[in-house]
This record gives sequence, structure tokens and C-alpha cells, in this order.
Amino acid sequence: MAFVLLGCFTSLTACGGDGGGGSGASADAGAPATAVSTATTDAETATATPAGTPAEEETAIPEPLSTPEDTTTAETDSADTETSSGVPRGTWTGTAHVSVDFADPGCATASQSYDLPATLVIDDPVGSESNSFHLSWASDSQTAEGAFGVTSALSGTDTTDGRGVEIEYWSLSDDGGGDLSGRLTDSASAQGAALNLVFVPKPLFQCGSYTNYPYGMAVGTSLEGTVSDASASLTLSGTSADGTRSFRVEWS
Repeated sequence: MAFVLLGCFTSLTACGGDGGGGSGASADAGAPATAVSTATTDAETATATPAGTPAEEETAIPEPLSTPEDTTTAETDSADTETSSGVPRGTWTGTAHVSVDFADPGCATASQSYDLPATLVIDDPVGSESNSFHLSWASDSQTAEGAFGVTSALSGTDTTDGRGVEIEYWSLSDDGGGDLSGRLTDSASAQGAALNLVFVPKPLFQCGSYTNYPYGMAVGTSLEGTVSDASASLTLSGTSADGTRSFRVEWS
């Protein structure tokens, strides 16, 4: 309203006599001052409007913070599923049928078979073993021809220096219903800790005078079978580390 009245006053002055020229100049100078003041107010209003936008965005930031918590929970549930096992724990005894093929350099190929009492033990993982269960399967005698021994992992103490020893020989898996399979992934022969062995004749000299000898099983040796509370059926097959012996152990 003040701006309108000032405009009218300016018009009236401009229409006056020569003596009013100074007053008209003063009134014209006041008009832009009022306009600048109005523009400043509008600018302040415009500036206040975007200033509120970041505040609203900051208010929305906490919403995605729940995502990592949900992801962690999902990963934990997944880990629990991966480590669960449907293979029963216990001890089973029976007779293992062992067949071995010999292929010594420069000698005729030969084969031999053995039937030996054996014991299977399945328990919880030992030490740092990542398998969902620990498996040990061996002939009751470790001196007879055809004797064998399988263990999925070792956790113990080195008697020479007192240090802990953790070796995982096998990678084992199961379907949750008793069917299992595995692969020998570390023979530990370099550490002098090979425990997956088959005892079969070795020649003292080429093609003659054989003696029973513990051959280390080669990486890649496989194991598969089914275990229930009442029975166990397993098959072990592979070669010796030096490639001169191939073997198969069946138990059903």
C-alpha cells in the first residue's frame, strides 16, 4: 500500500510547476529503493525454500541403515545351513574288500585282493576342520597286506616342538539324508604327516622280493557312500602318490 501511494505522489509531483522538479527527482530515487527491498525479500524467501531440502534429505538417510543388519542375518543363517549335516554320528564295523592293481616300472602288471575287518567312525569336526563332520575309516590291522587308513582331518600337538598341528586332508559333503562324498585335497606328505595310506607290497629290487609298504594316497582320491544309524556303505578309490598302485575299497 505504501508503494502505491508513493507512486501516486510521484505522478502528482511530475505534473507540478518548475519549482517542484527537485522534489520529483527525490521521489524517483525512492521508487527503486522500495523495489530493491521487495526483491531482497523475495530472494530471502527463495533462499529459504531450497535450504529446507537438504534437511528433508538428511531425515531420509536413516532408512537404508537397516540393510546391513538384514544382510548379516542372512549370511549367518546361510552359514548355519552350510555347516549342518544329516550324517549320523557313531561307530560301524564290517568287512572291507580291497583290490589293488600293481604297475611297477619294468615289471608285469599284477593285481591282488584282500578282505579285512574294518571300522568306520563319524563324529563332529575336530579342531579347525571345516567339514560338517569328521570321518575316520580304517582296517582293524595296519600291518596286513591290503590294510588302509582314511582320516578327514588332524588336530593335535607336535611332540617335537609343542606346537599345534591342524591339517584338513579331505573335503567332505553330504545331502542331508545320509549320502556323502569326498575328495582328498591334501596328502600332507610334504609335512611328513600323511595319514591316508594303503599298505600293499613294494619290491625291494626290481620285480622281486616284495615287502608290505604304506603308500600315501594321491590327491584326488575319492570317497562316496551312504550312512544310516543301522548300516554303512562306502567306496574308496584312487591311486598311490607315486602312481604305481591303483586301489578300490568297498564296504557294504
